Amino acid sequence: MNFRYTKTLVAVGTVAAMAFPAVSAAKGGHGHGHKGADAVHGHHGDKGRGHGRHTRSLIVAGTVSAVGTDGTVQVDVKHANHHGAGLVGQTVTFDVSNARIVVGDVNGDGNRDLSDVAAGDRVLLRARVAKGENPDPTATITANGLIDKGPPAAAPSGDNTEQPGGSTDSNDSTDSNDSSSDDSGSQSDAGGSQSDGSTQA
Repeated sequence: MNFRYTKTLVAVGTVAAMAFPAVSAAKGGHGHGHKGADAVHGHHGDKGRGHGRHTRSLIVAGTVSAVGTDGTVQVDVKHANHHGAGLVGQTVTFDVSNARIVVGDVNGDGNRDLSDVAAGDRVLLRARVAKGENPDPTATITANGLIDKGPPAAAPSGDNTEQPGGSTDSNDSTDSNDSSSDDSGSQSDAGGSQSDGSTQA
């Protein structure tokens, strides 16, 4: 009986010893039982919280009214997507110091940067705004891209637009010719009358 009792105690002790590490492992070694699950789901305690605010793409098109020396441009906004509807018709300052600028090498210095952008150029700008936020037209908006399309195309040289007074001058010359004809006719009539008069005398 004693042998069987002792054997039973050994068996119970062995099971308990095997179960204890399993419980410890499930708790993460230091009681952090959710560490493994957090790693799988991408959570890292408080570090996983406080993600950046959701943003929306702002796209505006307009004409450059001024180029600053501080990496900014002032743009008369003509068009915008619905996130920038409140900017249309406003002169807005954009910070393009860190923006990707697409422009031709206008000044020929071998670089394509803000120094090639000039007032009067048509531009397209991209920026990010917070979800639900209406951009303030009086604030400087940080842009992440600028495309310079250059100045507006010049009017065709073969423009046949009628100049003021042009047709009037031609009509005047015609009228003057007609008047000359009338005058010459009157002179002829006058000469004829004189001839008749002399004959009668």
